Amino acid sequence: MKRTLQLIACVISAPLIYGLLCLPLLGMFLNLFPAQLNEWGGTFDVPLVLGVEAIQALIIFLGGVTVALIAGGDSWARVCLIATTVDMLLIGVSVQRQYWESMPVWHHWVFFALIVTCLPAGWLMVNRMRSA
Repeated sequence: MKRTLQLIACVISAPLIYGLLCLPLLGMFLNLFPAQLNEWGGTFDVPLVLGVEAIQALIIFLGGVTVALIAGGDSWARVCLIATTVDMLLIGVSVQRQYWESMPVWHHWVFFALIVTCLPAGWLMVNRMRSA
């Protein structure tokens, strides 16, 4: 029962953190440059898109940290990380499809790459700190 609750908490926590932190921060960041926004609320301005990527990388990394803290340090934690990564990718695909035209195409692929790199990076950092 404990492992099931850990898995559910992990799969919920990373998207929740993304929704509660990243979406408002991205909104505030992009609203600083209203002239650069398009009709869908996105931008094709490369420096702004890179700023979006940096914010997303930080928050997704934080999601990986959270998953590691919830999952613990045993082999079960890897299952939680994989399940959370798949969950984030599935959610990401549905969201990116809705906003495909609002940002450059490369942004969407970078977003997916951030999920598969930054989420495990946050998880690894916590586990390395545990073992040190």
